[in-house]
Amino acid sequence: MNNALFLILLLLYVSVLAVVGYFTSRGASNATFFNANKNANWLLVSFGMIGASLSGVTFISVPGWTSSSGMTYMVMVVGYFLGYLFIARVLLPVYYRNNVISIYEFLGIRLGVSSYKTGSLFFLLSRIVGASARLYIVTMVVQVLICDSLGIPFVLTAVLILVLIALYSATGGIATIVITDTLQTVLMLSAAIMAFLFVGKEVVTENNTFWSTLRGHSQWHFIDLDGPKSWWRQLLGGAAIAIAMTGLDQDMMQKNLTVRTLKNAQKNMVLLGLSLLVVNLLFLSLGVFLSEFATANNITASGDTLFSSIAMHPSFPAMLPIVFFLGLLAAAFSSADSALTSLTTAFCVDFLGLKGNSSIKTRSRVYIGFMGVLLIVMLLIYSLKSETIIGTLFTAAGYTYGPLIGLFSFALIFGRKLDGWKVLVVCLLAPIISHQISLWAPRLGYAIGFELLVYNGLLTLLGLWLISRRP
Repeated sequence: MNNALFLILLLLYVSVLAVVGYFTSRGASNATFFNANKNANWLLVSFGMIGASLSGVTFISVPGWTSSSGMTYMVMVVGYFLGYLFIARVLLPVYYRNNVISIYEFLGIRLGVSSYKTGSLFFLLSRIVGASARLYIVTMVVQVLICDSLGIPFVLTAVLILVLIALYSATGGIATIVITDTLQTVLMLSAAIMAFLFVGKEVVTENNTFWSTLRGHSQWHFIDLDGPKSWWRQLLGGAAIAIAMTGLDQDMMQKNLTVRTLKNAQKNMVLLGLSLLVVNLLFLSLGVFLSEFATANNITASGDTLFSSIAMHPSFPAMLPIVFFLGLLAAAFSSADSALTSLTTAFCVDFLGLKGNSSIKTRSRVYIGFMGVLLIVMLLIYSLKSETIIGTLFTAAGYTYGPLIGLFSFALIFGRKLDGWKVLVVCLLAPIISHQISLWAPRLGYAIGFELLVYNGLLTLLGLWLISRRP
């Protein structure tokens, strides 16, 4: 397919987002950037959060994961739903009751300034790694489809993608993103459904249906009790990941906090969890069809390259690669723009104390600074040449989000106080000890999987209790 067409699609797509950004950012203040003046429609937020939750990692990596893990990822998705219920019933009431902009303000109210700054610091670290991984995927696709033929190096492609995102989101912030997320979710789901139908039509034989083909080729290893991907570990890990990467994550919670009332924010979270059950099943089913098509046509691509390789296959109509490219852009942009907004919000509110109509110029400088940080981490990921980003991303999350689980658990459960920067020491030691345990555990015949996040959080909780005191 003509590379010039992909370039035109990219520019048209960003132009549409820029128009949305122009109208939503007129007269924008810091309050508009941080929480959309708490005036967002909860249904709009919920639908848009589907795209933000899935991101380019899900769009690319989940279909490619089925060749090695079958449909077992769905157990983790069920765990996500349980985590979303916890967020709706426990965490959202806390955030609304304390009327926070940055959710880590709750740690300051409950535990003191050292816990507040430590929690925000670990969010910054976690979101930088996660956003960079998600943005790396789309940058690689743009590099292959457009920039390689033009002789543009990867580093320049990454800079251009970040600049395009800043064009529409740097001023309006979360007020713009609530709207653009909705558009991006529509494009991403349209791409997944169209690919499912096109590829499925090629794979399903005359005597079979889509359902019978999926049932015959899917692998559901749910009864495995010992392996790192056994059902109970997937379920526990999924719930912990949802709580940490959504409920304790400023990026995701910032969208929820744009809704005026707690009741509507809770409905938003439950609806999001139900929607993700259906959407992830769609992506996994697509992965089954992609694997079958690759086998039948001697396509050697696997992992994160499987979907893109098949979408560009000449046997499909031109509409499939076009929609695939737009869906991928939507998935990645919806993750990266909100990440930049939440990183800027957390740093400005938690470390600089900017609120209300404080310096917009300072906020803009912080936004540009985080663009540079994401670029550096993307280049580091590029040097690793990992085949499947999603597994790496969840492993990294197990280390960086664990201290957040420990901090929030301590604040919610215990009535004890924490003083000084020993809190930071505990939060740094817990991931290190968790890593050593993960290396040592196989000697006892136990390989730690995604439940590493739970162990990390428990170690943090224990350490915080040991350094705490009675009020």
